[in-house]
Amino acid sequence: MDKTRIIFEVIGYVGTALVLISFLMSSVYKLRVINTIGSAISAVYGVLMHVYPTVALNATLAIINIFFLWRHFTDKSEKIYSTKATGIDDGMVRFFIEKYAEEIHEFFPSFDAMNLPGNVAYLIFSEDTLAGVLIGQKSRDGVLDIYLDFVTKTFRDFSVGKFLYRELSNDGVNKCRFLADIPKSYVYLRKVGYKRVGDYMELEL
Repeated sequence: MDKTRIIFEVIGYVGTALVLISFLMSSVYKLRVINTIGSAISAVYGVLMHVYPTVALNATLAIINIFFLWRHFTDKSEKIYSTKATGIDDGMVRFFIEKYAEEIHEFFPSFDAMNLPGNVAYLIFSEDTLAGVLIGQKSRDGVLDIYLDFVTKTFRDFSVGKFLYRELSNDGVNKCRFLADIPKSYVYLRKVGYKRVGDYMELEL
């Protein structure tokens, strides 16, 4: 086998490996990104090897992924996500917290799921799926002290947070504060615009 052929085969294996790895991603966004790259590489391999059914299949997959990624960035906040303000005793809030109790404890170790703090909860939906819950204490002057801001693995791509905090400003909130020690959430908080102020993280809306 000549060197050119070996290079072509390596390209094919890399593309196939990326496509397979993509299905291990818990985030739909990451799945589509990696799958797009893998499909594109596999399509190139098909062209190099003159295997045109492979080209057609992988090019089509790449196009489909690109379409959904484009929709992710252009339509998601307006058309796919929605939110509902409710009380902390809402049955759906309780159900969600009980269902994801272990993961919530991992990210918010001091959060007391048995005795929910605060006076308001926001349910975040992606179409008909409950994607996350935010629980906090909302004051009359528009400050929201947040005790829990949690979304399921599928939706951990920052888009939920950006949508949610925009919606909070429409609900009369002008400042959010994270008072708990949440080291596993620092990257997320920075991404949506939080800054450290003393012992807590703060976001001006």
